[in-house]
Amino acid sequence: MRFTVGKKIGLGFLVIGFLLLTVFAVTLSVVTEAEKTMQTSINNNKKYIEVGQPTVDKLIALKFNLSNSLKYIQHITYQQTKSNAEERTNLNTLLRASIPGDLIFLDSIKNQWSGAKKKESINLFNSIKSEIKKTTEDYYSKIGNVLKGFEDYEGLEVFEAQTDYELNINPRFQTIIKNVEILLVIKNKELEEQKEKGSASFEATNIKFNFLFWGILIAGTVLIIGTLIIATFTTISITTPVQELKTFLIDLGKGIIPEKHIKPSNDEIGEMAVAMNNLVDGLERTTTFANEVGKSNFNYPYEPLSDKDTLGHALLVMKDELAESERELEKKVVERTKEVVLQKEEIEHQSEKLEELYKDITASIRYAKRLQDSILPQDRYIKKILPNSFVLFKPKDIVSGDFYWIQEIENKVVFSAVDCTGHGVPGAFMSLIGANSLTRIVSENKVTKPAVILDELNRLSSEALNKSEQGNEVRDGMDAALCTLNKETLVLQYAGANNPLYLVRGNEVIQIKADKFAIAGFVPDTKNYTNHEIQLEKGDVIYLFSDGYADQFGGEKGKKFMYKRFRNLLLQIKDKAPAEQKQILNETLEDWRGVHEQVDDILVIGVQIK
Repeated sequence: MRFTVGKKIGLGFLVIGFLLLTVFAVTLSVVTEAEKTMQTSINNNKKYIEVGQPTVDKLIALKFNLSNSLKYIQHITYQQTKSNAEERTNLNTLLRASIPGDLIFLDSIKNQWSGAKKKESINLFNSIKSEIKKTTEDYYSKIGNVLKGFEDYEGLEVFEAQTDYELNINPRFQTIIKNVEILLVIKNKELEEQKEKGSASFEATNIKFNFLFWGILIAGTVLIIGTLIIATFTTISITTPVQELKTFLIDLGKGIIPEKHIKPSNDEIGEMAVAMNNLVDGLERTTTFANEVGKSNFNYPYEPLSDKDTLGHALLVMKDELAESERELEKKVVERTKEVVLQKEEIEHQSEKLEELYKDITASIRYAKRLQDSILPQDRYIKKILPNSFVLFKPKDIVSGDFYWIQEIENKVVFSAVDCTGHGVPGAFMSLIGANSLTRIVSENKVTKPAVILDELNRLSSEALNKSEQGNEVRDGMDAALCTLNKETLVLQYAGANNPLYLVRGNEVIQIKADKFAIAGFVPDTKNYTNHEIQLEKGDVIYLFSDGYADQFGGEKGKKFMYKRFRNLLLQIKDKAPAEQKQILNETLEDWRGVHEQVDDILVIGVQIK
């Protein structure tokens, strides 16, 4: 007998229904038990709130009121008081209102007391209530109504009242308070027991609900697992063969031949699988032949599936045509290979020429660096005329657009930091123009006033760049900071084209601002640079610089170093030796730059006044 598709589906629904019924029965049973436990917990909690805790609170209040009453009675007995004194008023309130009120409340609730000592507690309370009444009456008859005012505190009445207090009132009040304490201990213990029962009941409820939770969880898990098992069984026995058939058909529609056969089952789907396997076998033979033909194996044996096998006959025709095409293609490949070999040799020849040209250009630039270095002052010369100074010079490329210039004229030292337009080879050409012009102005013409030097440098640079001729203008120029220091008087003159002067004095950086127009950036004689004169002091430090240091990108976020951070750094290093200042400036910049590329030429000149 075949296990058909209908029988499989019916069995699956039957098992799922049985599992659902089981889960419902378990849930109903646990919920019923949990409801009973919860009701017990509610009753215990209600008794704790409505009886136990109010009883303890009132007993505490009764004890407190009795203690205060005894204190007031003692005060009235041994000290003269007026009839309307505060102590008498408070005592009357306690004895006639507060204490009776406490007793009335406890008397109304005592029958709801529970516990093993319920009868003992009620008897003890009745005794306390009776004794309070008698003792209160005795107080009023023997003390309260006897010592009413100042005039009553003389003679035999006072002595009798005090004697009665010592022998009668005080001991009885003490006994009453002690009994209240005993009753309070009993009720506190019962209250704790109620609390523990409530907690135990609550815990039992939690346990049952936990059991319910886990029971439902386990039952639900069993249901889910059972459903999954049934679904899996159904998928394996019904859906999987259908999906395999569907996949086979889709693949065949795309021209893909399945690599394995479908295992037929003992039902209607199995019959369809047998037919599909036969179809795949035929297509595999046809595909194998086509692949062999594609590999140029034109002698591979093949017979069409039948006389009506259109594809098979077409493949035989294709085999013959491909064999002929392959022979023609081999001839063309031989001819093309010869052409490619010739092109490769030509490319290699051009590459060698480019490499040789690159080496020549690099050698020329390095020679240009030697020329540029020749115009820069030597370290020995700088140390001779400015012993307490340093120069930090870091070109971006082999040659630089920044340069420094120093010259001594009699007792004066003229020194400058110049930033030419651009960097590399273009900047280097500008630096040659600037350095030669400064030498001509200062050394040959003996000009030492900074503003006049920059005006003359602007004229000579403009002429060198042909800026006065129409149609031959270029946008090249220089930013500069130039100083003249009188070694004897310590008077410093300064003029600047865009680049300021920093004077560090004490804990302050004084900035001498530059004129905001570049050298060779305007027509000569239309503008003039400003000459600044400063009287230096011992301990002052002068800094000239280009914009390369402050504009360097780096740090964690890849931002510029900025002038504010540069000024703070100068304040930190001002008292150190010049060589150490140079080292700190260089190390700080390199740490800041990190993996970032140097963006511009860097130049910093520092001079200490000793």
